[in-house]
Parts: sequence; C-alpha cells; structure tokens
Amino acid sequence: MEHTLCFPHFRASSPNKPFTDDTRSKWRRTSSLAPTAAEISSATLMSPPSSLTLNDPIYTKSLSSVRQVHARILKTTDLWLSESTMDSLIQIYSDLGDFRSAAMVFFVALQFGTLSWSHLTNTFGSRDGNICRLLEIFQQLHRIGTTVFSIGIVSRALKECAEVVDFWLGFQIHAYLTKVGMENESYIRCSLMDFYAHCCSLESSDKLFEDSSHQDSILWNKFIVLNVENGRLSEALELFQKMQFWGLELDEVTVSKVLHACGRLEAVKEGKAIHGYVIRSGRFPSALVSNSLISMYSKNFLVNLARRVFEYMGGRTLVSWNSIISCCSLNGYLEEAMELFYDMVASGVKPDLVTWNCLISGYSHHGSPHHTFGFLRRMQNENLRPNSSSITSVLRSIAASGLVELGKEIHGYAIRHGHDRNVFVGTSLTDMYLKCYNLANARSVFDKMPHRNVLTWNSIIAGYAHEGLFDEALELLKQMEEGVEPDITTWNGLISGYSIHGLSSQAVVLIRQMKANGVEPNVISWTAVISGCCRRGQYDDALYYFREMQNEGVQPNSVTIATLLRACASQALLGKGRELHCLATRKALNGDIYVATALIDMYSKSGSLTKAHLVFKLLEHKNLASWNAMIMGFGAHGQGKEAISLFNQMSAAGIKSDGITFTALLSGCRHSGLVDDGWNYFDSMNKYNVTPSLEHYTCMVDLLARCGYLDEAWDFMQNMPFEPDASIWGSLLSACRTHKNVELAEMVATRLFQLEPYNSANYLLMMSIYASANRWEDAKNVRDAMNAAGVKSWAGWSWVEIDQTVHVFEIEGRPHPEIGKIYFELSQLVSEMRRVGYVPDTSCIVYNVGEEEKEKMLLTHTEKLAITYGLISTGSGTPIRVIKNTRVCNDCHMVAKYMSEITGREILVRDGVRFHHFMDGRCSCNDFW
Repeated sequence: MEHTLCFPHFRASSPNKPFTDDTRSKWRRTSSLAPTAAEISSATLMSPPSSLTLNDPIYTKSLSSVRQVHARILKTTDLWLSESTMDSLIQIYSDLGDFRSAAMVFFVALQFGTLSWSHLTNTFGSRDGNICRLLEIFQQLHRIGTTVFSIGIVSRALKECAEVVDFWLGFQIHAYLTKVGMENESYIRCSLMDFYAHCCSLESSDKLFEDSSHQDSILWNKFIVLNVENGRLSEALELFQKMQFWGLELDEVTVSKVLHACGRLEAVKEGKAIHGYVIRSGRFPSALVSNSLISMYSKNFLVNLARRVFEYMGGRTLVSWNSIISCCSLNGYLEEAMELFYDMVASGVKPDLVTWNCLISGYSHHGSPHHTFGFLRRMQNENLRPNSSSITSVLRSIAASGLVELGKEIHGYAIRHGHDRNVFVGTSLTDMYLKCYNLANARSVFDKMPHRNVLTWNSIIAGYAHEGLFDEALELLKQMEEGVEPDITTWNGLISGYSIHGLSSQAVVLIRQMKANGVEPNVISWTAVISGCCRRGQYDDALYYFREMQNEGVQPNSVTIATLLRACASQALLGKGRELHCLATRKALNGDIYVATALIDMYSKSGSLTKAHLVFKLLEHKNLASWNAMIMGFGAHGQGKEAISLFNQMSAAGIKSDGITFTALLSGCRHSGLVDDGWNYFDSMNKYNVTPSLEHYTCMVDLLARCGYLDEAWDFMQNMPFEPDASIWGSLLSACRTHKNVELAEMVATRLFQLEPYNSANYLLMMSIYASANRWEDAKNVRDAMNAAGVKSWAGWSWVEIDQTVHVFEIEGRPHPEIGKIYFELSQLVSEMRRVGYVPDTSCIVYNVGEEEKEKMLLTHTEKLAITYGLISTGSGTPIRVIKNTRVCNDCHMVAKYMSEITGREILVRDGVRFHHFMDGRCSCNDFW
C-alpha cells in the first residue's frame, strides 16, 4: 500500500468530495472535460462513431477532436473507467499540452482506484523527454484541489526538479512540506537533500543533514552518496567510519560508492578495511559491491586482489566481466585480459561494446597499435559500431605511432557518424594531429569544435608551445581565459614548450607568473624545466633548478628523480647520484622501475658497476629497459662475458629483445674482443625479429677492426645495406692506428675528411698514424691542411671529483691552483715507476721533437694530472674516478696501471670510448681498447 501525504493547495480550489455511485453518473454528465454545447454543435457533421477508440490517429491530432472523442466515450460507454482508456487520455492530453485535462483524468482515475500514483511516475518517469510533463501534471493536480500525494510522487517530483534545475518549484514543494510538518520524513528529506545538492550546493544539503536525526541510517546513506557524487571523497570516508562507529545500517549502494571513493583517492588501506567489513558482515553478496571492489583494486593497481574478488564472487554479470577485463587491460596485464575475454565467451556471456572498448583502451595504453586496430576490426565484425570511447582509444594509438594517414581515416569515420562534435573525440583528434606534427589539421579541428573543454585548450596551447610558436600559444591562452579558466596543466604545457627549446629562464618566469595568478606550481612544472635542461645538455642548470624546486617546498616524484639521475650519469657525478639514490629511498621511490633503471645507468656510467648490479638484482619487476641498461653497463666496462650471460638470463625470463639489447650486447663483444660471439649474435638478430640497423653494423665494423681483421671489416662495410657514416669510418681509422696500417688509413681518412671536414679528431688521428710511422712530413702536411681549413682542435680535459667538488684539468686554460704540488708528486711517481720497469711510450706525440721533449709533453696529459691530484687529495683505500673527454693514450694507460700497483689504489678512468678499471697493475680492458 502506497504511503501518502496531505498537502494544502498551491492555489485556491474547491474542496474534494468522496465519489459515490450517484456522483459517478453526475460527474459523467457535468465533467469539465466534456465539450460544451457549442463545441458539440459545431462538430455535429464530423462527430465520430460510437465505436471509435483512442488509438485512431485521425481523431487525436488536435485538442478539440480529442475532447470530442472523450465526450462520446463518457456518454455512450463505460470504457472511460478502464485503465487503458485513462492511460491513453492522460498521455494524449499531455502530448497536446493540455496538462490540466491530463491531471483531471488522473485525479478521477485515482479516486475510482483505476490508476495509482506509481502509474503516473512509471509512465512519465521512464519516457525520454517526459520529466517536464510529470512536473506540469504535478502542479495541475495541486491546482485542481488534490490534497493527498504519495511519498513516491513527491520524491519523484523533487528528483525531476533537480534534473531540470527547477529551483522555484522545488523550493515551493519544500515550503509546503514544512507547513504540513512532513519534511522530516526520511525519504522526503533524502529527496530534498538531493534537490539542493543539484540545484544549489552540497552545503545546503549539509544544513538539512545536520538538522536531522543522527540515528537515521537512510539519511546517512544518502548523504555519503551525495558526498561521493560531488567529489567530497575524503569527507565521504569520514562519514562512513562514523556510521560504522554508531552501528547504523549501511546499504549496498553506499558501500559501492565509498569503494569508488577509495579507488579515486588510491586509499588502499581504507579500501581493504571496507572489503574486510563486507566479508565479516556477509550482508553484501550482490554483484554491485563485488564489481566496486574490483574497480577499487584496479585503480590502486592491485590486479591480483581484484582477480581474487572476481574468482570468489557468485552470479557474475556482464558488468562483472567487463570490470575485471578493464582492470587487467588498463593495468597492462594484456594477456590476462585476453584469457578472461575468452573465458567470458565460453561461459555464455556475450561481449558488448564496453567489453571491446576495455580491450581497445588497454592495448592503446600498453600494447602495440597493431593489436588496437585488430580489436577495432573484430568489434566491427561483431556488428558493433565504434562509439566516441572507441575512437578516442584508437586515436591514442595512432598518436603514439605517428600513423597520421590512418588518423585521417578515423577522422573521416568520426565525421560520417557525427562523433566529431563530441568534445572528447575532438580533443583526441587535435592531440593526434599535434603528436603527428600536423599543426594545421590540429588547428582546423580545434576551430570547428562547437564545444571545447579545458583539455581541448590545453592540448592546442601545448602543441603550439612545443613547436616553438610561443606568440600563438600565448594568444590562445588569452582566448581561453575569456571562457575557460586555465588550470595547472595549461601552464605546464607552456613551461614544457619553453624548456624543450632551451628557454629555461623564461620557463621559470612562467612559474612565477602562474603563482602570482593563484595557480600553485607543482612537481610537473619544475620537472618540465629540469627535463628541458637535460634534453639540451644543460646538466648544471638542471641541478640548480632542482635546488630551486626544493626551496619552494615542492617534493620530487619518480620522473624528477629519474631525470636528474640521467644528468648525473652524463657527467659521471657519482656523489650527487648517491644523494639522489638516498632521496629516492626516503621517498620510497627506489622501487619504481624508471628510477631503478636510471640508477643502474647512473652507477654504470659513473664507474660503480658493482652498485649498479646490486640495484638490478634487488629490482623485483624488471622490464626491458632495466635489462638493457645492465647489459650496456657490463659492455661499457669490458665485461662482455657477463653481458652475454645476462642476455641469456633475460631470454630465459621471457623478455623480448629489441634493437637496443643487441647494441648493448655487440658493444660488450667489441670492448672484450669477442669476435665469434659478436658474429653469432649479429647473425641471430633476425631470429629475435630485430632488423640490424646502422648502429649494429657500426659495432661489428669496430669489433672486426679492433681485433685486427681490417680486410674483413672493409669487406663488411662494402656489403652492408647502409651507406657508411662518419662513425664507421672513424672506427676503422682508429683501428688502423692500433694495427699500424698506414695505407688503409689514408684511404679511410680521405673519406672522413669529406664527411666531416671540420672534425679536428680525424686530422689529429691521422697525424698520430703518420708520426708513429716516422712520416713527419706527411704529419706536417695534415696539420697544414687542418690550419688551412680553419679547423681548431678540441681542448682535451679530464676531471676528478673530490668531496663533491669537481676539479678540471685542461690542456688550454687556467692551471689548477695546486699544479705545482701535482707536478712534484707526479715526478716522484714517475721516478718510482721507472725503477720497476716503466718506459715512456712517446708514439702518441705528433710533434717532431726529441725524446726528452716528448717525455715532458707526456707529463702534461690531463688524465695523469687528474689521477695524481686524486691520489694526494684522498685517503688510502678511496677509489679514484677520472672522467676524460677523449680516448686515453697508450702511455697514460700504462702509467695508470703502474700507479695502481705502486699505491695499491683502485683507479677508474672513463674515456671517450669505455671504462678502464685499474687494479694491482692490471686493467679491466686487458689492453684491448
């Protein structure tokens, strides 16, 4: 039995009287709905027959004809009391805009018990476009004198007022509810709270809730749901905890909404606690709560727990399958998502559009474009038409792969099916064209969009900024401010653009400007500046802006740390890298795959291979990049066998190799002289579906030439599918010096001088080859040619880091403040080395002077000075790490071995080619470099 409420009238009206058999016939004769005498006489010639029904469209096209039909039914039959007749009359009068007549018919039907209140809400609440009609009928019922309403109809009226934002009508209903003292009824108050939350603000609902009974679980459930729906997620969790504390009864909708809040807040601890409550109570076996648990764990990246919920739930619905497939695909577990998809089909549940969109979205984020397009075709083969969600996911894959022509086809499909007017599709199209470097088409899509949101503006502004068109980007920002408030992403797009183009100082000015505008810079703002500096090789600036970022109180994230570690790796700043490692550990970021990979790279390039390997071994989930970084580290340190062993471990772990893997592997072979292994891995690249690139051919030429197979290297170059570049010719020329092949060196140098006429290293290398062969006239001719071409030699330098201070030693430049002390210590070491067998190797001196003068020149080599300063400035047992910008010469290599033996110190030298690890008179390169 429906609950009812008594209302006074909104407008004055005659009081109602109960219907009796006498009044029934009287109402039939005098009903205001019947046409007047004038109306009947004017329509005599066209009066419908008595057998007429309301289903005949001829007589229901106008209000007058409907009234005639209604009058004939009242006078001639008892059909007017039937449910179908009453329902048809109400709907026809409503369609024609006569809501008073529709209300009168419903009023009579209600009095005779033909229709109920629920019939009215079901009829007009479930049909599209009928919300306003329901409200019109509701108002007319008041006007004709209805004083008794069901709670359902009042709640529904308030709900519809919220839908159409009819604040005045909703406020009237609240006023009359207050007058009759019924505003405190639980369901009515819930409807009022919902109405004010939609039409005013959640603060208005707060007032209603605070004035209510604290023991009403219905209101608590509703208020928590409203908080979640309006983005007050933390408040919703607090209310949920209070509700549990007071022992109020929770419903499944509330539990589901709170789990949704835990997912969005990444509140894993709270989400698990709610899961425990669900299990203990045993009151929520529904699919709704289970699906919400799956979604919560998915958003917190806990795929295994989401799968456990799915496996233990009963009554899996289509939504359940879609939830778990979405969980796996969006978190990168693509194979598991496919297995679940096939299990779903096998269980008899037919995939719908949402299922396919989950797979397409997952593969567009984590898989290859090929798979994304394949799923799109399979979905169409199932007679499912792609919607806006499908198109945006596919466009993401196209943007990532740069397939602009395919993007144009998708664009055409979107236009043909009307999806181009969707703001998300338009934004995705704009973003796709920008990432495919087609700014004109991106602007065309942007200009034609009927509606633009903040994401659209952010995309186009960032696109112009990244292209270096800063005036246009700033002009777009001004246009945006006319209707849309720029957010942090807007500013970060501009900052990133300035930083990429090397305008870091202007980027920092933007950071100050956005702060003045009330937008607080975040970690992304500063990371963009730092990343831009690193991209341009401005590593000192990157570290400076990091300190500025910390002074501003902004905490770094994993991207910031990984970017800074790359800066440290480039300069071999081991001390600063260790500090960043400690910072990452304190921030619990050392387990992040990107940070860990950057740590491996930093330690490897800073000479601490043991530490790099330790980080690698402690990394729980290794990806391809981390394996490649470690293999590259072993290779650069001349540990080719270890690199090969690690490659085999990687293959056994099921990690698919790529081109970088083989570059690292072949580099290890060339630095260790592993010719046979190098050939084997080069020949096996096709087996791993990797096509050899120019970089791989360069590694092979260098390997063959270093090992003395100069003829084989020459033949290999002639037969390779690429035109040899300067790097390949330079490797061959360097090998000619090592193996004293002057004739081949002259041929190679001729080609190099054509490719790189202003590279001084090629001239100096050829002069060294002539000097080794005592062809001083030819060496002089090369020097004259170099001077005639205006080529200046690069200044050689070496540096050593002592107590976080870098000490630089240059051939041309200001001498070190302690240079006298350094030379004195070096001469002492040389004397001691001579006593144990050291003989200076003057072959690298390209000047035709006496041996004594050459030996003096050898003492000025920067790596000797840096090593000596390291020895006198650090305590015993401290390793010496020296960084040099050119290849270490034979004499310096030999001196470093003697120094390590005499002093008992570990010496690491990173030259322009590789690492040399000197210990006890031996070098890790085994004199092969």
